[in-house]
Order: sequence, then structure tokens, then C-alpha cells
Amino acid sequence: MDKFLLLLLLLGPLPLVFLQAQALVCTVCRSFKEGHCLRGKDNCTANSVSSCRTRDFFFFSDRDGWLYDHTELDCAMFCLSSNLFYEQNKISSYCCKNQDFCNRYQGKLMIKNIY
Repeated sequence: MDKFLLLLLLLGPLPLVFLQAQALVCTVCRSFKEGHCLRGKDNCTANSVSSCRTRDFFFFSDRDGWLYDHTELDCAMFCLSSNLFYEQNKISSYCCKNQDFCNRYQGKLMIKNIY
């Protein structure tokens, strides 16, 4: 019986090691533009219900259509890839979980007429 308890004590933390290995590290940047993080550069850790997220922000111009403004990189709970429209603004979201920093440098230099 003592050997069984010792085995349980030794193997007890093992599941925690596997749970920690599932953590995903993501890039954080509050304003990414022209290949550089201009504000808020950091990292975050996504868990089993969150993902790394890239959000591209656009504004609408009557002359040129949808113009890229900037990108935000972060961790998001229950992330869904989507296109959201609000008046003259559009936010395109992309979510990933395939590897650490999978949302790194997803910003665009200049995008026109995105539908």
C-alpha cells in the first residue's frame, strides 16, 4: 500500500504538466502597421477556450472602397474568424491555435476594395 501511495504522489503532478504544455503563447500589439508594432507590444497566453487573434481594421472611402487602417494582435476567448461591419468601419478577425505566435505579423501594408 505504501508503494501505491508513493506512486500516486510521484504521478500526481504529471497531468498538470500536460495541461500546461497545451498553453499557447500569442503576440500582442495594440497597433500594428507597416510591418511594425507601434503600440502595446507584449505576449499573452491562450488556454483551451481561447486563441491567438488577428484583427484588421478598415474604413470605407467613397473614392477608394475599403482601406486598411491598422491591425491588433491579442488573445481572445471563444474566438471566431469573422468580418464585422459598423457604419463606415470593418473589422476582419482571424483566429489560430496551430502554434505559438501564430498571429505574429499578420498586418497588411495596404489593402483596397476588400468585400
